[in-house]
Amino acid sequence: MARQRDIAGLGLRGDPQAGSCGLSERIGPAAAAWAAGVRPPNRMVGRDDDRAALRQIVQGAAQLVTLTGPAGTGKTRLAQAVVGDVRAGFRDGAWPVELASLSESSQVAGAVTAACRVVLGSSSNLHDGLRDSELLLVLDNCEHVADGVAELLTSLLSHCRGLRVLTTSRQPLQIYGERLYPVRPLPLVRSLRAPLAEIAAVPSVALFGQRARAVAPDFALTDDNVSDVAEICRLVDGLPLAIELAATKLRLFGPPALLARLHDGLDILRLELTDVPRRQQSMRAAILWGYQLLTEEERHLLIRLGVFAGGFTAAAAADVVQVSQARGDELLEALLDKGMLTSSVGADGEPRFDQLHTTRAFCVEQLRSADDEQEVRDRHAEYVLRLVADAGQDLYGGRLAAYVRRLTSDLADARAAFQHLRVRGDTDAALALATGIWRFMFSQGHWSEGLQMLEQTLGDGLVRAGGRLNADAFHAAGVLATALGKYACAENYQRRAIAAFHDLGEVAGEAAALNCQGNLARLRGDLQAARRLCEQSLSLWRAVEAPRAAALVLIDLAMISMRRGDVSAIDEAISFALPLLEEDGDDWNALCVRALAGLMAFRRGDQQKAERICQSVASEAVEMQTHPGTPFALEALALVLAGRRRPPTDLAAVRLIAAAGSIRAETQSYACAEILTYVDRALQHLRQRLGTVAFDNACIAGKTLPLPTLLDEDAGLVEQPAWTEAAARTERVDANRTPADVFHGTTLTAREREVVVLVANGLTNRQIANRLNIAEWTATNHVRHVMRKLGMPSRVHVAQWVTQRYLAQ
Repeated sequence: MARQRDIAGLGLRGDPQAGSCGLSERIGPAAAAWAAGVRPPNRMVGRDDDRAALRQIVQGAAQLVTLTGPAGTGKTRLAQAVVGDVRAGFRDGAWPVELASLSESSQVAGAVTAACRVVLGSSSNLHDGLRDSELLLVLDNCEHVADGVAELLTSLLSHCRGLRVLTTSRQPLQIYGERLYPVRPLPLVRSLRAPLAEIAAVPSVALFGQRARAVAPDFALTDDNVSDVAEICRLVDGLPLAIELAATKLRLFGPPALLARLHDGLDILRLELTDVPRRQQSMRAAILWGYQLLTEEERHLLIRLGVFAGGFTAAAAADVVQVSQARGDELLEALLDKGMLTSSVGADGEPRFDQLHTTRAFCVEQLRSADDEQEVRDRHAEYVLRLVADAGQDLYGGRLAAYVRRLTSDLADARAAFQHLRVRGDTDAALALATGIWRFMFSQGHWSEGLQMLEQTLGDGLVRAGGRLNADAFHAAGVLATALGKYACAENYQRRAIAAFHDLGEVAGEAAALNCQGNLARLRGDLQAARRLCEQSLSLWRAVEAPRAAALVLIDLAMISMRRGDVSAIDEAISFALPLLEEDGDDWNALCVRALAGLMAFRRGDQQKAERICQSVASEAVEMQTHPGTPFALEALALVLAGRRRPPTDLAAVRLIAAAGSIRAETQSYACAEILTYVDRALQHLRQRLGTVAFDNACIAGKTLPLPTLLDEDAGLVEQPAWTEAAARTERVDANRTPADVFHGTTLTAREREVVVLVANGLTNRQIANRLNIAEWTATNHVRHVMRKLGMPSRVHVAQWVTQRYLAQ
């Protein structure tokens, strides 16, 4: 009882402020703050789920819980919050021990004994004093004395059944019964297409805004700065410490200038505070604290892994750093355990490793002063060249999807290697790299960048390789220039490619360049030249027995005929080409041909078949994340849906066209002039039929909604029964002029009637919520209630019902 009174007098039970006098002198200021239940000075952002999970874990069966994670994730602050949440559930309270100031593992037991002096009472032995206690022992910053902590806890936990321990450490303690809880960085913005309010609620952005307003009260997230703020949070890995350090600099810089300085390194991420440990006053100091705990061999590997601009495999690390695979695996595991690396599963199902941006910046700084920096960068470039060459083997047979998967994770390294090769003056190798990845750059929409890489090396004037490499480079540059609408430039490159391939006797290369030159002529409107060039290409492809390539040329020839008004050849070409493309696994070209088949079905008047085909193609394109094919697939579906001439499908068509345009803007690419002609014509009719308000709302939705969500909302429109001619002629349901008789005989509430009108005008649930200033979930429930009350199976039928009644009035 006496011991409990002492504890109560220290503020560990009841009023946290009671009896706190003299506490800091007895157990230290950091422990006093913990013991008194002082919350972190700022509201925690993005940790509600972590706190809820940890409350259950700490109060459950686990005796030892370790919060792990790299520097700056907020392990200490999260532990403080959890202690405040659960302290009342422990009879003898919660007792913190700050270990950062210790220099030896042998000091751990003494520090814990001193912190728990009040609980121990007259006993000088931890085991005896804590044997019958029910308390939470909190050990903060254990990584540098992990051996001492592990030794002490192994003994304590076996003797003290009522003891629970919560530790924070950059690495596991690795003792029996330890339950690890990784504290991860805050989530980042996944898509700038989302509404501004939704982006502002993303935890990393929310924390940045909170700390920014502390130093710059007028700061607000806007359409103008949202992309910069999102990128700032990404560059600092969503680490709370780094976000807070960056946000304080808004006293000096706006978001664009701050972002530019972050690209220069870690110097900007620092702030001197008197009440914060030195290791938490800058990201460099925070990382250095963990770096100094590594072995010499671990440091050597970690620094040289900084040469990877993106993730890497264990084999890549061993190759570039020149360490045996077995030893490399052991060192990678150690660096993972110590929070210096992260791991994930690659597209091929194999583990990949990476460094946080802040850790990589630190390693790059260290690498610059290493004697072997250039040798490491040379080996990295050689590794990337081999990787690109190996991935290129997937292109034979048309396996573009496999090729893309292999290179997606290594694009950042390809960029870094390319720049190093140019700086080194190895233009031939740089050209080989740029030529090796051009199909990847094309398939992913990086058209401007891919062309720039080729033009930089071709324009250096130092290329000695000549021959096939130059021919391939000219052809690649021509394709990318065509995609960008730079037709004169593209024609020049393809003309040089044709000549080079012809001189080398490379029939397949010449055929490919001739085909591209023919398409250029078609785009310029010279249909006679287009047919002549494509027929020459077809003849060469047949000579080398390449049926898949020949099938694609037949499609082009049929398109030329269609431009002349003859559509008879297109169906035959599609029927011939599609099985060959699908058999060879040429997913992207097969997708484009299927979209074309859908448009041809629409042209013949087979609306349902056209919708089924185009809906399937659009879904596959979004799933494949293939930028060049995705806009075309979305526009094909839009053109078909617009053919229904009814408000819901008209709205869907506008959303899809807006989404396609947004993708093209992101990739800085242009649409084929032939496609744009049809799309522009459709948009004119859609605006006339829908009216400006509904049309503009649909455009906003198309530009902001994630593509999978957009397709899910529009999927229900396919194969729905056609509307009446009267419904097709309507402009929109006017919320301000809707007669009361429209809702006669229904039990709809006033709010539900508002929702019905907005549904009829094509607003999504999110837009309805914003318009009515209600939660999105509430809007969703209103729509469900309306459907149930009206007996309608979908929102499409709700819109049809109210529109028909509106027109009747």
